[in-house]
Amino acid sequence: MKEETKRVTTSIKINPEIWKEAKIEAIQREVDLSELVENALKKELKGSKLKGGKL
Repeated sequence: MKEETKRVTTSIKINPEIWKEAKIEAIQREVDLSELVENALKKELKGSKLKGGKL
């Protein structure tokens, strides 16, 4: 992560296979799992805003 950002600790329920794939992907990209999840959420939220979606 380029800049240090405040983070919160949270809990979610997720399909174990998806979680396993995410961990493997994070290792391959040499990023931590938090960064991978943050980036995926940012991408999803940005796409939602571009399509007129509301949160």
